[in-house]
Amino acid sequence: MVGAERGRRRTAVGAAGGRMRGRGWRAQSPAALGLGLATPALLLVAALVIIPIGLLFAGAFDADGRRVLADLVTDSVERAALARTLWVSLAVAVVATGLGSILAWAMCVTRSALWRALLWLAVLAPFWMSVVVKNYAFVLLLRSNGPVATILERLGLSETKNGLLYTNSAVVLAMVYAMLPYAVLPMYAALSGIDRTLLQAAEVAGASRARALVDVVAPLAARSALSTATLVFVIGLGFYITPVILGGPGKPFVASLVGTHIFDRYDLGGAQALACALLAVALLAVGASQFAARYLPKGAGA
Repeated sequence: MVGAERGRRRTAVGAAGGRMRGRGWRAQSPAALGLGLATPALLLVAALVIIPIGLLFAGAFDADGRRVLADLVTDSVERAALARTLWVSLAVAVVATGLGSILAWAMCVTRSALWRALLWLAVLAPFWMSVVVKNYAFVLLLRSNGPVATILERLGLSETKNGLLYTNSAVVLAMVYAMLPYAVLPMYAALSGIDRTLLQAAEVAGASRARALVDVVAPLAARSALSTATLVFVIGLGFYITPVILGGPGKPFVASLVGTHIFDRYDLGGAQALACALLAVALLAVGASQFAARYLPKGAGA
């Protein structure tokens, strides 16, 4: 009886397997199913990204848009705004990536849980603060008779208490603080994947710790550093509130000019043209970064 029961079970399992094979069961889902599942996301991207950018470019080359694009080359104010936007964003990218790399490496190698927690707190604090709060905090720090101006005067680095407010340096400081998390997080991911035994091998071979960092860690993290700097640069191009509050009306950025064209001049075509110029600069920066990355050594996980 037991043997007959086992035989019936084997027969039932075999028949079920035969039916599954007959229906052409596959482990992978068909492409049509994947496309159907992705359709809502694709429609959302088209509605919120592709179509608005298309309309932006379409309206940027009317008469007003072409005039504003020409002013970026011929008008001294708008040309200075474009140059200021580019070099401040580049300075922020370099400084933030350098500081972010140092903080990320310290977070990777420290053995103290308290020190690591403090570093994470310092890195994530800008994420938890409002943009307005951060900028007005720098207004209090950098204004005349503020703590920074007082310290500089006592150190003999400044003859007056004018402070750094309404200068490009104030904008750079505030933007670096705001963009530091965007630099630390990707660099931490890159540096944490580097094999530490390579450093030990370099030190055994006679290299100092600094030389090992330069010859081993820096090449492995070069691609990540370039990508991080590009990310910070592209985001920095669109800063609006920080240049207005800390730079003052006399030192506008391109994003500030976009706001001026929209709210003061009611010139939508000119605003679209300036926005397209910023987008073109961002795309050129990303393309140049991708091209340069081909000539850099592959890092950890690349």
